[in-house]
Amino acid sequence: MNIRMQTRYDEMCLVIKVAVTMPTVVRLKIYDEEKPKTIFTDRYKTVDGQYTFYVRLPLTSQSVVIAVYDDKKGNLPKEKETNIKILSIDKKPLEKRMDVVDITNPNVANFVDFAQRFCFNSNYLETNQSYQSDKGNLVIEYLPTIKTSEGKELTTPARISKTTGRIQVSKKSFDTYTVPMKFAILCHEFSHFYVNDDMNNESEADLNGLLIYLGLGYPRIEGYQAFLEVFKDSPSNGNKKRYDRIDKFIKNFEKNKMVMQ
Repeated sequence: MNIRMQTRYDEMCLVIKVAVTMPTVVRLKIYDEEKPKTIFTDRYKTVDGQYTFYVRLPLTSQSVVIAVYDDKKGNLPKEKETNIKILSIDKKPLEKRMDVVDITNPNVANFVDFAQRFCFNSNYLETNQSYQSDKGNLVIEYLPTIKTSEGKELTTPARISKTTGRIQVSKKSFDTYTVPMKFAILCHEFSHFYVNDDMNNESEADLNGLLIYLGLGYPRIEGYQAFLEVFKDSPSNGNKKRYDRIDKFIKNFEKNKMVMQ
């Protein structure tokens, strides 16, 4: 079933309580009503009885569609849905930790504005084009896919030049990601060149990027998903260690009450 909600580009946390008559894998998807390929969350949970979804939305559109449905049966019209019931949908203030984000740094502030706008619009942008931040110092080359100099297609969703700071983004990958997942990837790439002490250190870029991502109030679940999507195509002991560090970092962020439920 679909519920339309006015969000007016405001940041918020949506608290969505659902109930089921039998154990069900409940899918929750929230997307822009006018641009349905712009997806703010796409998650699922096995529900037995009642469950409350907390969806952190640092970025929204004028109005969104909240789709709640049985993952196996698909999205049915409200009048035909006999199993799942939406008990309530409430807007709550979004908790952020701006003290861990150096937003006074012009590069960081410029990046956040530029990257969020790019992630919001990327499904509708043309490829083989370069997009610049307002100040012109940050550039994203938007490509159908990312290839080596020999023409071999890479599975990576994005990469950054260690000499120019230009970021290449794969539309093929980004088209399958939610807006928060895209932003998490760009935070990682930005950190390599502009934040890291060691430009080549992947784990340092992971954690520096997550500080920006989590500090701005983005949801942890999409943070996990973004890295899992990257690591699934290149499984290794090194990536396993990176993921374990990421997991520990996010959990410590929560324990310090930096991130709400």
